[in-house]
Amino acid sequence: MAKLEDGADKQLVIVGAGGVPAYQNVTGDVTIGNTGVTAIGATKVVDSMINDDVATGLAGDGLSDTTGVIDLDLNELTAAVVAVATDSIAFVDSDGNVSRKEAIADLVDAIAGTGLTATAGVLTAEAVADNIVEADILKEDNTVNCNGSNVEFTLSETPVANSVQAYLNGSLVQEGSGKDYVLSGVIITFGTAPADDDSLIIHYLKND
Repeated sequence: MAKLEDGADKQLVIVGAGGVPAYQNVTGDVTIGNTGVTAIGATKVVDSMINDDVATGLAGDGLSDTTGVIDLDLNELTAAVVAVATDSIAFVDSDGNVSRKEAIADLVDAIAGTGLTATAGVLTAEAVADNIVEADILKEDNTVNCNGSNVEFTLSETPVANSVQAYLNGSLVQEGSGKDYVLSGVIITFGTAPADDDSLIIHYLKND
């Protein structure tokens, strides 16, 4: 067999028809350097070239694969106890429709509205419950205890703060130091004793 002449840079020797060796330019998805180093061209590898086992091997926590297609699967994640004050959750931010994370405590702070307070991610209902039933709305007639000398009147239940309304002879009287009466627990104390013929009606919400 005759010796081949020197070929052009980056050519391969292949055996052609009849067993005759010849130089050929490298074409297609692979390039070759003049030292014999090959490289796969950009965008040349497509999914149809890859065995489904590759997806199986790549799928880790939070991912599953079906016939070579990798999907998000939260059931694959490892269970953990949530630390509300320090852990974060993932969400889609409407500003740019991108994935973000946020501390759970911050989310709870944002959710807390009227009647709720949030501390380190823990919600607490304020003093008045969301649902007040009729039995919590009380009206007490203390007229019988008005005798011109009695200044203390005892309520049958502890009232919710700022819910007491006392009516003396049909007029609303004022609560507070230096005003008509003060409230301490279930005891209403008047600065001046209601007269013997006075009418005293007290409305309030029962503190459950």
